[in-house]
Amino acid sequence: MKLIPPLAFLALFASPALAQTWTCLVPYDEVNGGGSLTINDDRLDFVSNWPHRKPEIMNCIRSGLTSECMSAQLATTRDGGLSLFAKLYSVTWQDDGPPMSITTRQPSVIFKDHEDGYAMSEAFPAIAYTFPVIDCTTD
Repeated sequence: MKLIPPLAFLALFASPALAQTWTCLVPYDEVNGGGSLTINDDRLDFVSNWPHRKPEIMNCIRSGLTSECMSAQLATTRDGGLSLFAKLYSVTWQDDGPPMSITTRQPSVIFKDHEDGYAMSEAFPAIAYTFPVIDCTTD
């Protein structure tokens, strides 16, 4: 049986502890209404200050100083097709620190039903905008 070096054993248990969760405020603007977000390496939760807007929960992948986060909704259309609406958030991080800003894009696509599956009928380009995150604290 091979022995695990003590340092490797310690690293196995310390890895989850190194992933930090940040809670930040999002200043008010006309697009997202401001609010708060909680983010770590694999998830982003955004809660808007607008009461009519549901919280957004996204899965994320972090690579270096950028996290790419996404949520998507798929729905059927009246004529048997499909519509896809996605929200994509790119989070920019500081070196060894909290997130600095988020760029969001919201592409959508409509698919029509065909004999052998679905074909893209219309694509609506995503307009991107960037907003800051402020007053970040770590848990």
